[in-house]
Amino acid sequence: MAKRGRPTAYERAVRRERILDAAVATFAGRGFGAASLDEIAAAAGVTKRTLYTDVGDKAALFAAAVEREHDHIRAVATDAGSLIDVATEMVMVLHSDSAVALHRSVIAEARRFPDLAQTFYASGPLHSIDLLASYLPPGGDTPTRAAALYSVLLGEPHRRRLLDLTPAPTRSEAAAHASASLALLARS
Repeated sequence: MAKRGRPTAYERAVRRERILDAAVATFAGRGFGAASLDEIAAAAGVTKRTLYTDVGDKAALFAAAVEREHDHIRAVATDAGSLIDVATEMVMVLHSDSAVALHRSVIAEARRFPDLAQTFYASGPLHSIDLLASYLPPGGDTPTRAAALYSVLLGEPHRRRLLDLTPAPTRSEAAAHASASLALLARS
């Protein structure tokens, strides 16, 4: 027998995760333009109305999926408080299968959906650069140094991920890459 009444906060959170997982998988498999809300709803085991109520339209689903990736980074930033921890988590998250899938999708469709590209950039890279800037020691042009660090944290390993040439890094590989990136920035 199905439960009646409103879902609890926990049940809503679990359902939202299912919805975002389904959205990422659908966007990765079909692209943003070809993905349909009906497909996403079916994959998440919810109604289309629930998608609209919980998250919004297709663009809002994409933005929420990008924001979820960056929520992981923000959580580490809040808990750890050190630049190396934040940089390591940034490598882990941004080189993950789901983040790479979203990145591929937005690159493929940026010309057709320029607002989607703008939302992706504001919710993703720009937010990460701002977060890194808040952890950098004072001195010099902090926004430029943060953008440089962000670029190095992604760099060639991220390009290989986008091209599906390498798997996502392990935590120790991400930490090594973050350490090397910070050392490179310190020398410049």
